[in-house]
Amino acid sequence: MARLTTEERQKTIIDEAINIIHEGGYESLSIRELAGKVKISEPAIYRHFLNKEDIILGILSRIGEFDHLLEEYLAGGDTATEKLRRFIQFHFDFLQKNKEMTSVLFSEDIFSQSALLKQKLIRIIKYRKSLLMTIVEEGKAANEFKDIETSDIITMILGFIRLTVLEWRLGGFSFSLAKKGDSIFSAIKEMITN
Repeated sequence: MARLTTEERQKTIIDEAINIIHEGGYESLSIRELAGKVKISEPAIYRHFLNKEDIILGILSRIGEFDHLLEEYLAGGDTATEKLRRFIQFHFDFLQKNKEMTSVLFSEDIFSQSALLKQKLIRIIKYRKSLLMTIVEEGKAANEFKDIETSDIITMILGFIRLTVLEWRLGGFSFSLAKKGDSIFSAIKEMITN
C-alpha cells in the first residue's frame, strides 16, 4: 500500500476527528482515540497537528472551502431572490451530505474552551452574514424585497436554517433536509418579497 501524502493524512485525521465528535461528542475526541482510528501512532498525529485545537482548526478550515463553493453557487443566481434560494439550499444540501459536521457546528463546548476557535467561528459567521447582506441589499435595491431592516432579515434567515438543522439533528436525521429547504425558502420568500 502506498504511503499517504501529508495532505492526504491530514484529511484522514480530520475526517476521523469529525466522526469521533459525531459519535461521542467533543469530549470523546482524544489523540489516543484518534490515533487508533486512523491506525497511526500518537506521535504521528502530532507530526500533522499540534493538539486537539489545531485539529478543530483544520475542521473549520474545511468550512472555509465550503464558503468558496457557496460563492460560486451564488454567482449562478440572476436575481436576489434566486441567490437567496441558492444560499439556503446550498447549506441544506451540504449538511445533508455531511451530517457529521453538524456535531461540530452545534457543539458549544468546542468553542467555549478556546478563544482561537471561537474567533475562527465568529469569522465564519460574519462572512456568511456579509454574503447574506449583499443579497438582501441587492434585493431591496431591485425592489424584490420589502424594506425591512437588513439585519432582521439576516437573523430570520440564519435562524430558520439553524433551527431546521437542529430539529433534523435531534430527530436522528429522519427527514430530508434538502427537501425541507424548499419549504423554508418559500416561507421566507412570502415574508420578505414584494
